[in-house]
Formats: sequence, C-alpha cells, structure tokens
Amino acid sequence: MRTLEDEITNMIAVDLAVLKPHQRRAIAGLDQYRRPVEVRGVQEVAGKMAESFCAFAIFDGDQVLRYPAITPFVTQTLYTVPIELRREGCDRDRLKASVARDRMARLISAALLKRYRFEPLQETTASCHPN
Repeated sequence: MRTLEDEITNMIAVDLAVLKPHQRRAIAGLDQYRRPVEVRGVQEVAGKMAESFCAFAIFDGDQVLRYPAITPFVTQTLYTVPIELRREGCDRDRLKASVARDRMARLISAALLKRYRFEPLQETTASCHPN
C-alpha cells in the first residue's frame, strides 16, 4: 500500500523527470556543453513543482494553504539539494540520472513533509439536483 510520503516523492520525481533538458541543466549549473555556469531557473522549477500539489490541502500548523503558498519553501529546498546531486540528475547515463532524481525527490519530499501536512482534497461530483 502506497503512503502519502511515497505519493509525494513520486510526484516530485516525475516533476524532475519531465523537466526539459535545458531546465534540468540550468538548475544544475551546467550549460549546453555541460560546463559549470551560474545556477538559473530554480524559481520556475519550484513553481511547477508546487503546482503539482494542487490536489492537496496543505497545512502549516492550523493554517490551510494552497499550492502557490509553498513555492518559496520549495525554491529554498531546491537550493539545498547538493549541486553534485543535481548534476548527476543530468548525467548521460539514464540509470545514474534516474537514481539521482529519485534521491533528490526523497530529499525534497522529506523537507516538505517535515514542514507541512498534506491532505488530499475530496473530489466533488456534480449534483444530480437540477439547481
């Protein structure tokens, strides 16, 4: 049985996997030739990650948040992921890159779950009443 932690980790891993190659290299501080450059685009990637949590109510203590409110924390967390791990996520060896992305996802989800409590939103169905 999958836990909420597994679900969140998997969502983040998918977010990292579907990044365009230039976005992945940008947050790893690599240029198109894989030379070290300034890290870029972290806020954009964090926003996309936060958006993937739109199906959750996010609790910060007693306060209920929606996904845009956690973007600054996701940004901060992305910056704490070691640059070497982010660069491994760009490796040409697909297995090595996949393992690195999974490790990053576990780090990010652990930080999110330590700070916030996630609860899936209930799906609302259309009422059969005409009004």
